Amino acid sequence: MASEGQPIALPVNKVLIHPVVLFNIVDNFERRNDNNKRVIGTLMGRYDKGTVIVTESFAVPHQETDEEVSMDMEYAMRIGELQKKVNTNMYTVGWYSSGIVINEYSSLIHAFYKCQCPTPVHLTLDTQLKEQKMKINTHIAFPIGVKNGTEGCLFSPVPYDILGTDTDKVSLKFFQGLRGSKKVPTFNDPEQIVSSCDEMLSQINHVHEYVKKVLSGKAPQDKELGRQLMEVVQAIPNLDNDTIINMLNSHMQDLLAVEYLTHLTRQQLAITARINQIL
Repeated sequence: MASEGQPIALPVNKVLIHPVVLFNIVDNFERRNDNNKRVIGTLMGRYDKGTVIVTESFAVPHQETDEEVSMDMEYAMRIGELQKKVNTNMYTVGWYSSGIVINEYSSLIHAFYKCQCPTPVHLTLDTQLKEQKMKINTHIAFPIGVKNGTEGCLFSPVPYDILGTDTDKVSLKFFQGLRGSKKVPTFNDPEQIVSSCDEMLSQINHVHEYVKKVLSGKAPQDKELGRQLMEVVQAIPNLDNDTIINMLNSHMQDLLAVEYLTHLTRQQLAITARINQIL
């Protein structure tokens, strides 16, 4: 019996995509060689009752012309195995490509990933904004053709959704605020805290005004909204000022320790890269 999350031959009804996957595709496209019209890569994730959850991705070197296409299959398999060693619950679930065009070479690439997982998902991302937006499409393929003759596959769209935690939504909202601005983003922790607190106070004031209108009869009552507000109020811990200050100080020390370890890791990676160049 297959373990939970392991790819098995089941129909795919929906695809959930983590935002970091989309960022990886855009970054891969921006770093591509000038002679490459599109970029491709492997999608990593897991299966859950007909739903494919895509959480990671990595680029795969390939060359594509009007006459032929070639990809580094050994690289794709090797990096995929390394990803599985890092996270044993992660599997190859499909592949991605930049652009929205599916051509005859897509069937050949899909055939390779068919050997890696039973039902690979093909994700396309319009990185060139041809429709004035970053259009996303997800497909699965069905084999077509004549037995012992010409064979191919028919790509059929499947619904998708963006999967993100509350922390991811905060980051995405920050980047959305930079849309259309030429200002270089600055990640200043105090400024971010002040901005988040101002937004939270604005939302509290908005809710307070709504509650006052309901109590005065100027706005209709909503039982479902009232239950949600009660859950929010009950979820707030009853802590005194000293306890909150101690928690913030402890969190700050942990944050500084993580930042220090991150700096050491970055330096070690830089040294390793230079040694590899010399060797």
